Amino acid sequence: MTAWLAEQMLVYGSFGILAAVLLLPAMEAALPVVGALLPGQTAVVLTALVGAVLGNLAGYAIGSRWKERLMARMTSRSRHRRVTERALGLIERRGGGAVFVGRFTAVLRTLVPTLCGATRMPLRRYLLWSVLSSAVWAPAFVLIGYVMGPAGPG
Repeated sequence: MTAWLAEQMLVYGSFGILAAVLLLPAMEAALPVVGALLPGQTAVVLTALVGAVLGNLAGYAIGSRWKERLMARMTSRSRHRRVTERALGLIERRGGGAVFVGRFTAVLRTLVPTLCGATRMPLRRYLLWSVLSSAVWAPAFVLIGYVMGPAGPG
């Protein structure tokens, strides 16, 4: 999956990178709706868990592969340079905690995997925190959709 995603990004350039970084988390955010519409909560939770981990791995691979290009763009303005350097320092100091908290915050859910790849956080450590946070996050979002389901249309 990661090789295919990287190939697509090479074909589509910057637009491919932007689409991968922004659209994958957007699809994750739709999970409460999926939980309300589909029967079989266990299958939905497992699908959400696998999707969350794969999405995180894709972001990690993007950050690891295109660190220089991403950092050049993020630090091209002096305002962004300071914020980016602070964020990278935080990831390096508290990487596991950042992965866990980032899973539950919309903006961080997109950025943290890429920054973890860019800082070369060890993949095993990153994967451990990604699976742990996704194992809490997936059932919580599916449960929200399940509870909200009766309030939906029809």
